[in-house]
Amino acid sequence: MKINTDGIHHVSLRVNDLQAARRFYGDVLGFDLQDLGHLMYFTVGPTFVVLWPPNPGTPKNDRVTDTRVGLDHVAFHVGERGELDKIAATLKKAGVPTAGIERDPTLDRDYICFRDPDNVQWEFYLGSASK
Repeated sequence: MKINTDGIHHVSLRVNDLQAARRFYGDVLGFDLQDLGHLMYFTVGPTFVVLWPPNPGTPKNDRVTDTRVGLDHVAFHVGERGELDKIAATLKKAGVPTAGIERDPTLDRDYICFRDPDNVQWEFYLGSASK
C-alpha cells in the first residue's frame, strides 16, 4: 500500500529556551512567530514549525547531537539564488556559523547549512525537491 500525501504538515522541535528560540527564529531569521504561551510556531510554506519548551526531566542545556538516532536535519527550498545570498548575509551579520553557500554533489543543487541554538541543523536548498 502506498500512502498518498501532499506534504509535511508540521515539524515539532523541543527547545531549551523559548526566548532564545524567539530571538533566533524571529529576530535573526525573520520568521513571523506566533506565541501561544506554552509554545510558538511559524510557517514555512504550508508547513508549521512548532517550538516547545523541554519536557520535565530534560537535562539542563540538553542539545541535539549527531551521534544519536533521530532527526538529522531540516531542509527547506527557496526559489531563487538571491534568497540563498540573503540568508548567507543574514547569518553572517548575526554571527551564526556557516560555511556559506555550498554545492550538494548528490542533488546537484546549491544550499546553505547552519545550526540553531539547540544544535538542530537547518538547510535551505535552491530549487524544489523535483528535478
